[in-house]
Amino acid sequence: MATGGGEDPWKPSQNEDSRESPSPETVSEENVVQETEEVFCSYVYYRYNQEREQDGDKLPRDPEIMALHLNSTSTMSRVGQQLAIIGDDINRRYDLSFTSMLSHLALTPENAYNYFCKIAKSLFDSGINWGRVIALLSFGYRMALHVFQQGMTGFLSRIARFISDFLLRHQIAQWIAQQGGWVAALELDNVYVKYMLALLAVILLGQFIVRRFFSS
Repeated sequence: MATGGGEDPWKPSQNEDSRESPSPETVSEENVVQETEEVFCSYVYYRYNQEREQDGDKLPRDPEIMALHLNSTSTMSRVGQQLAIIGDDINRRYDLSFTSMLSHLALTPENAYNYFCKIAKSLFDSGINWGRVIALLSFGYRMALHVFQQGMTGFLSRIARFISDFLLRHQIAQWIAQQGGWVAALELDNVYVKYMLALLAVILLGQFIVRRFFSS
């Protein structure tokens, strides 16, 4: 991931954007995992700028996000932007729930992955769909802002790895591959509406999740 200054091993190679996206027939979960970082970075970048346009100075300046270098013509960058746009309603409805969850956690670099996985798993307890995938990206974004505000820097690329690993370990990457890969999101339009009620039921369990997993 490009965060300005120095060589970053998570930054996509210069040749990556020029590669053609695999056809639906050849998409594998490995393809999905490899593309997840760029999708998440693009999602974060466009989501952050959406919020800055709406809220101005209310949103803290995050230099790691502001320093992202994205190729707006690459397919995965467009996917991230598309998911940020169609996920706007999800974000507005559930940001407070995500923020409330995170506020209960004493996050450290050592325990962040464990906490991330426990909350992320709760989003998919009753199945996988694009609405829940968008919610996962939204949670990753909110977590990135939260840890930055807590004074932990350099976490953005780590959260991108959390998401990639989680998608692979919980068969979500396989599900995305079966849909045709990340590129299928470009055809979603507002399909997330179909999943709003199911997603709402999950998120409303937020405080229960916090008490169950994190209270001591």
